[in-house]
Amino acid sequence: MNKQLSKKQRVHYFMINLISFASIFLVLGLIVFQLVQTSIYQSVDNDLQRLANDQKFLQHQLLQTERLQGKSSQLSKFDTPPPNNFQQQVILWSKDGEIVNESELGSRFYDFQNLKLSTDQLHKVTSVQTKDSNDRSLQFHSITIPIENQDQIAYIQLLVNTDPIKGTVERFKQILIICMVVFGLLSIGLSYFLSKWFMKPILISWKKQQEFVENASHELRTPLTIIQAKLEKLFTNPNHTILEESETIALSLDEVQRLSQLTSDLLLLARSDSNALTLEKTPVKINCFLNNVLLPYQELALAEDKAFMIDLGEDQQVVFDKKRIHQLLIILLDNALKYTKSGEKIVVFSSVKNNEWLIKISDTGIGILDEKKAAVFERFYRGESSRNRKTGGYGIGLAIAKWIVEEHQGKIELTDTTPKGTTVILHFPVK
Repeated sequence: MNKQLSKKQRVHYFMINLISFASIFLVLGLIVFQLVQTSIYQSVDNDLQRLANDQKFLQHQLLQTERLQGKSSQLSKFDTPPPNNFQQQVILWSKDGEIVNESELGSRFYDFQNLKLSTDQLHKVTSVQTKDSNDRSLQFHSITIPIENQDQIAYIQLLVNTDPIKGTVERFKQILIICMVVFGLLSIGLSYFLSKWFMKPILISWKKQQEFVENASHELRTPLTIIQAKLEKLFTNPNHTILEESETIALSLDEVQRLSQLTSDLLLLARSDSNALTLEKTPVKINCFLNNVLLPYQELALAEDKAFMIDLGEDQQVVFDKKRIHQLLIILLDNALKYTKSGEKIVVFSSVKNNEWLIKISDTGIGILDEKKAAVFERFYRGESSRNRKTGGYGIGLAIAKWIVEEHQGKIELTDTTPKGTTVILHFPVK
């Protein structure tokens, strides 16, 4: 991936993360602010509704006003909590919009002298704004109730001063904005970090893809070059018979076979990366299955003067993909035979115990260095520095073996054989 494309993709991820975080913080801030503001004012509105529906309280206000005007000498018994004189206020209005209880309001009357009666929303809590004698703005929540069968009083207006609440809400808003700014800055840094973090697997995948293409091209080029050279050689001797050129044809066919196998392996790896392959698991008697796979290799080992020992435990039935496990064993047995010299031995052990199928393939060959044990499962990796296809293979067999084991939820590991050689240990869960 070129630098310009990588930078463009990173900026794209950065903007997506930043917009996502900003949207979340903004929506969360608006929701929190709205909930806090509503809950604070809700208690005030509930008090107003309670007083507006309290007939004893309203009757008490009317009688109190009549007493102050000399029309009543005694107040009735009042058992409802009276309004808070510092925050709540009661105003009695005449039909003409004049304040009737001016004397009861006292000095507070000057705070309401600019207040006008509104009868548009009776029995509903509304917001009211007015100015006092010093031209200061005052905020109230108010509810107005009409009064019947009264000569002078037509409406009762209950008011609660909300200036302290408004100040609290404004301070909360400021704190919330500051927090959102701080978290916004943090989200910028986090978005930058995440964009870089998200790009890592993409860059790694791109690098692996490049290496895969380069190595595959190299492996494909070698047999194709040999085949081309052999075919061109045939044209130099057009009069030769097939028998005379049998060696050339045999070498070409051998390279075609290698090329076909390599192509199949590359296709398998490509499909495994895209999760296009699925296992076809069936119940299998493991000893019969292993004997069918191992006996041909035992004969081959004996032909090469190599000992091949088979140690199979009690025969049990295990569910797995026969085709893939067969392919796995062939890869491991080919390696064991390839790196085991004449006079040495190979041991295959199998047993089912504690809900686990254990397979060990040990050889007394050249062994693998500890620092290279993890690397051998990488694609196109070869333990030998030279790229000798006869001994080193194509370097993708163990990568396929690891994929097969992992698809069966198993585990593959390499250990040293005493006194020399390598042991491959396979663990498969038995369900």
